Order: sequence, then structure tokens, then C-alpha cells
Amino acid sequence: MCGKVVKMFKSFFFSVFVCVLLNLTLFVHTLEIDLTVDVKPGYEECFFEEIKKPTSLEIEYQVIDGGDLDINFMVTSPHGRIMVSELQKSDAVHKLDATEIGVYKVCFDNSFSHFARKLVFFEIMAGDDDEDEEDDLKKDWKAAQEELSSIVDMTLEDFKRLLDNVNNNLDKASSDQQVLRNYEARDRNQQENNFQRVNFFSGVQVFIMLSVALTQVLLIRSLFDDKKRVQMKAST
Repeated sequence: MCGKVVKMFKSFFFSVFVCVLLNLTLFVHTLEIDLTVDVKPGYEECFFEEIKKPTSLEIEYQVIDGGDLDINFMVTSPHGRIMVSELQKSDAVHKLDATEIGVYKVCFDNSFSHFARKLVFFEIMAGDDDEDEEDDLKKDWKAAQEELSSIVDMTLEDFKRLLDNVNNNLDKASSDQQVLRNYEARDRNQQENNFQRVNFFSGVQVFIMLSVALTQVLLIRSLFDDKKRVQMKAST
């Protein structure tokens, strides 16, 4: 009896492991790239992404440091068609239909700035699923479902639904945390720049005040020296 129970639990945990593995594998084919790039003044940085089949493309960017926190942004299709073009923006999110197969170009242009470097965070998400692999996954999923349904009352679809919810919540939490980190980094950099400006102008103001005070002292002293010289000449 104990051997049957142990065997049942082993089979149950194996099925759960297969369920988790298949559920995670379903999300591997979704491309997601997070990068932070330093764009020098007067330069343009471009990135290339190959799309193998028509799919959706989502691009999000945010300037987190440098100058007035603005950048020129452009997305070009494989055939040279400009899909998105923006001038001197701080952040934006674009959802595009990548119907053309080939290499898409994403560019950040800082050529309008002569002194300020721009630190830009951007994220590219695109679906790139393979039909044959999806069929194999569906077959494995069906086999795991039959095995799990014979052991416990909860079906594999319930597990799949539960894991989907957990995965979606984790993705949303990770995305929100990344956005908050970007906002925090941008605010921190802006505060540091303001701090440096305040210190610089405070130093200039102190220098001017000391110069004015020293000039007044020298001027008053020269007036007394002139009076002494006049008295000495008059006495002689």
C-alpha cells in the first residue's frame, strides 16, 4: 500500500514538473531585449533585430540621464520604410505590426546635442513562435494532462491557468519594477545635476561677493592714503 502511495506521489510530482517546464517553454519563443546605451553628443546609435515571420513588435525607450533628457528616435523596416520618427522626446512606447520579414533598425540620434551625452534605456519585445515546436508542445501537453487527470482531481488545464496567472503577474511586476528603476535613476541623475549647478553658481556668487568686498576695502584704503599724502605735502 505504501509503495503505491509513493509511486503515486512520484508520478504526481513528475507531472507537475512537466507542466511547469512546458508552461515556461511556451514563453521562451517571445523575444525580449533590455539594454541601456550611452549615446555620445553628435552621434547616432542603431540596433538591428531580425524578424523571421509577421508578428507584433513593441518598443519602449526612456532617457534617464544627460542634458534635457531628450533624444531623436526612429524605427526603419527591412525595406527602408520609416515606421516611427520622433524628435527630442524623453520617453515613449510604440506597438508596431512587423509584417515585413527581415532586419528592423532602431536608432537613437543625439546629433543635435554638442556637449551632453544621453543615457537611454530601451526594451524590444517581439513574438517569434515556431509552428512545429508548438505542435510538439501541444502533444506533450496533452499527454501530461491525461497522466495528471488520472492521479488527482485537479486537471492540467487548471494548473496551466494557475501558472499562466503567476507568469503574467511576475512579468507585470518585473516590467513595473524596471520602469520604476528607470524613473528613479532619471530623477536621481537630475537631482545630482541640479546639485552641481547649485554648487557652481553658489561658488560664483561667493567669489563675486568677496571680490566686491575686497574692492571696497581697497577703494576706501586708497582714499585715506590720498588724504594722508595731501596733509603731508601741505605740512612741508
